[in-house]
Amino acid sequence: MRPIYEETRIPVQIRRLMVFDEICRLAKSKPDQIVHLSPYTQLSFGVMYLQDFKKFIAFGGMFEYAHTREDVIEQGIAIIPNDELVMCALTVKLKAFTPPARNAVQWLWQWNNYVKNRMHAYVDYREEHFFKINDELDWEYPAHKFHQRLVATARLPLWDDRAELIADVYRDKKGQPISERYNEKRLV
Repeated sequence: MRPIYEETRIPVQIRRLMVFDEICRLAKSKPDQIVHLSPYTQLSFGVMYLQDFKKFIAFGGMFEYAHTREDVIEQGIAIIPNDELVMCALTVKLKAFTPPARNAVQWLWQWNNYVKNRMHAYVDYREEHFFKINDELDWEYPAHKFHQRLVATARLPLWDDRAELIADVYRDKKGQPISERYNEKRLV
């Protein structure tokens, strides 16, 4: 990623257009497969160039809550901590955010319509996968806090930073960092 995307003096719409323009070029070089700018954007942002139609489709991540064992199996969660069955989990589902668009400007306009005033949560750019399991989904971390919320990756200007729309995945309501991956109580 070029550091110019992180430059806050440039308006967010111009930075978005720069991101979309660059990823359009990448997608044209690899038609008919989802392309990401870098490994840390895989949860939140990708694009596919449809060679037959000569159009682009944007994909984004949404948090999905599996509240039954069947939903967990369907989502394909493979990690089972301490040989314990995963009964509920919070995962990320990749979803098409825009109809097909011919160029980066049309695509940006459709993206803005989709993400405008939508709740989103920033995920640390170092995380490849994010989900919370079983007793981590408690009253301090209710599943509905993130269900159907867009997944935003830090350092990528694809969402407006309005405080009322942002939820911090890695901090609790008091602003304290939450435990990494698993609950410490279970690991003892």
